[in-house]
Amino acid sequence: MRQSKKAGILILTAFLIAAGCGNNKTREKRIVTETVETTDATAMTEVTEKAWDVNKTEETTDGIDYDLTTMGSDMVYATVYQFMVNPNAYVGKTIKIEGTYYASFYEPTQKYYHYCIIKDAMACCSQGLEFVWEDGQHVYPDEYPEEDSNVVVTGIFETYTEEGDSNVYCRLKNATLAMQEK
Repeated sequence: MRQSKKAGILILTAFLIAAGCGNNKTREKRIVTETVETTDATAMTEVTEKAWDVNKTEETTDGIDYDLTTMGSDMVYATVYQFMVNPNAYVGKTIKIEGTYYASFYEPTQKYYHYCIIKDAMACCSQGLEFVWEDGQHVYPDEYPEEDSNVVVTGIFETYTEEGDSNVYCRLKNATLAMQEK
């Protein structure tokens, strides 16, 4: 009796270990995908705004509406996501972000575009936000930071389109740019 009890416990333990070590990534991925697919962008905006209101202090510094430098990585990701899916809700708002500077030349427009790349905690889901430094008259590359420099960018959120292109783009205009030490 005692040996059969031990055998039963060993079998149960082995089963639980095997079940616990199984590959649940497929199931988790399916659940996440189903959740994302069924999530309404408007509902996400409301959730993000409510979460932002909870995190907002009574005193906003320097007229900044959304200071992403004070948020946790999940909140930053959700907020930047909202900038992209519901940009009209943020037009005219002052945004402050911290990240890595990156510039890109786009042949069709013959322009350099400047970005602040925001990495999440796992550095797997980076997001970028374009910015125009002050009035856009700064000379690249002479007056800009080196690629991969840590920067803090504060500017006014706007949307725009390029001539001959119906896509709507988001950026921070009249932005200030401050270098950060790594």
